[in-house]
Amino acid sequence: MDKLKLIKQLYCAFADRDRDTLSHLCSPDIEWRQNPGFPGGGMNIGIEQIIENVYRANASRWQLFKFQPDEMIACDKSVVVQGHYIVQSKQAAEPVKAQAVHIFKFNNQKVISFQQYTDTKVLWDNYEGSL
Repeated sequence: MDKLKLIKQLYCAFADRDRDTLSHLCSPDIEWRQNPGFPGGGMNIGIEQIIENVYRANASRWQLFKFQPDEMIACDKSVVVQGHYIVQSKQAAEPVKAQAVHIFKFNNQKVISFQQYTDTKVLWDNYEGSL
């Protein structure tokens, strides 16, 4: 499968919380790294940790939280996605955008790692007061 198509399917599967598709697209021991300064940032290993510590945690933390890819670039064993988060804390009056880059690495047509880089200050400024 084409790596760009695979990443598009991955974003859809995460949005839908489709564990079967996630398990099919990702290595069982996928390493998911979010900026340490990101709310809830750190490393998670495996789909279950990612769903619990990233997606469920974000749903409890934010009124609105989504990632919008703007450009995807395929390399030999990776895909780089430039985009932005659109977030709104439960206390904020309006959503904000924060630029981000996601880097996915592959082995045998499976995603084996994810690395996030983003402007965490924009997110924290919106998040303040909602702790």
